[in-house]
Amino acid sequence: MTAVTLAFAACGEPESTPPGTITEAAPTTELPAQSYSATPAPGEELPRSQTTPGPIPVAFRHVWAIEAGDCIADPALTRIAIAPGAIRFYEGRSEVVSANAPHEGALVLQVNHSSEGQMTSETHTLALDEAGTTLTYQRDDNSFIYKRCD
Repeated sequence: MTAVTLAFAACGEPESTPPGTITEAAPTTELPAQSYSATPAPGEELPRSQTTPGPIPVAFRHVWAIEAGDCIADPALTRIAIAPGAIRFYEGRSEVVSANAPHEGALVLQVNHSSEGQMTSETHTLALDEAGTTLTYQRDDNSFIYKRCD
């Protein structure tokens, strides 16, 4: 569990984006003006990734991996960590520029992705299954299926 917590801490809200900044990129259902965060139940302590406001809804904010062993491996080639305003990959990071929710369980992100010294503007599309344990992640012309690391 410590590795999961550390992965989230390293992937926190980007400093250059004011908390709660959400812009509309296409004519779909606009996300609420407030940024998403979870409120812990009395006596419960949630990780910062769940309680820090940001444009990525709480349901998406987890550590995910394509290969189950990558949930705890170091290094982990297929693990990603989705935080309030950024996504960390094995050799890269995507900072959210805007977020748009076309329907429940779906998220379209405009991101600045940096990897191997290169920075590109990209569109990433995320979709959760009904249970919230499987994430379909589309980037460029590639689609990846991740399982939540719990």
